[in-house]
Amino acid sequence: MQQGLSQKGMTRIPGTGVFKYPYKELDGQYRTGLDPNAMYIRRIGDPTEREIEVERVTALKDKLERALNIELGPRSKFWNSALSTSTEDVLHVQPVKLLDGDNYFDLSIPLQELAFAWLRVHPTIASSYQAWERGEFPAETQYYVADEDIENQVTFKKKQRINKCIVKFDSMTPEKKRKIARMLGLPVTDDSKEEAVYVQVDNLLKQTEFKSGKYQGLSTVEVFERFADMKENLLHIKDVVKQAIQHSIYRVRNSGRIYEGEYEVAVDEEALIKYLADDEHQDDLITLEQKLKAKKLAAV
Repeated sequence: MQQGLSQKGMTRIPGTGVFKYPYKELDGQYRTGLDPNAMYIRRIGDPTEREIEVERVTALKDKLERALNIELGPRSKFWNSALSTSTEDVLHVQPVKLLDGDNYFDLSIPLQELAFAWLRVHPTIASSYQAWERGEFPAETQYYVADEDIENQVTFKKKQRINKCIVKFDSMTPEKKRKIARMLGLPVTDDSKEEAVYVQVDNLLKQTEFKSGKYQGLSTVEVFERFADMKENLLHIKDVVKQAIQHSIYRVRNSGRIYEGEYEVAVDEEALIKYLADDEHQDDLITLEQKLKAKKLAAV
């Protein structure tokens, strides 16, 4: 029977399907697709996707609560299908039967839009075919969400944010561009040409996330914005410390402690930066800058 169904491009007998119910989290809350504080949203690593999802579910919850006159919070009794008295009971959620192939939802009908809202965040339904291919969902997952509007919105927001970062980077002085590039972990020196620095940062931003290094897995745009909006003096100190480590003026041990020769300078890199940023320790910063300059001259 399985072989015969497979030859027809099917996985089950026509007319049969799988019933889905809203997923209940371990803390007793339901994954409704309408809660901006839901755990699955907090786990979204990409800040742009997380922002879009928060905006989407907040607006949708308000819209559906007005249309249905029902409280749709994650602990609402509405989500307990066991309380339903019949398939006509609109005061409690109804299970959704998913058939083989495409399952369409008319989003102009509030109850169908509501069903689509919780189904699209159900852990047994992939958020997209691409997400399933990337291994973000179990191989045996049988359904995925096909919503081009959501995917286009995410792509648009990401590209827009990247382009804004590139414009901001383009307006910086050559010196600041080099500092930002080094902060991002790129192999940039004082002799690097501005065009080469620009290309490296542009390529990195378009990767959307760091593939390796200190910021592995983080959004390239988010890290870039952190340094681009940083006060000039703090960015300068961070850059000086980073270069001092690269040129072996300082050495970082496995414990994270910073040493100059056998002398411990700071418990970690952040502590050293805070020390050098203090007005009372500007002489130490000037001394470090002079040591770094001498190291660079010796390396020529």
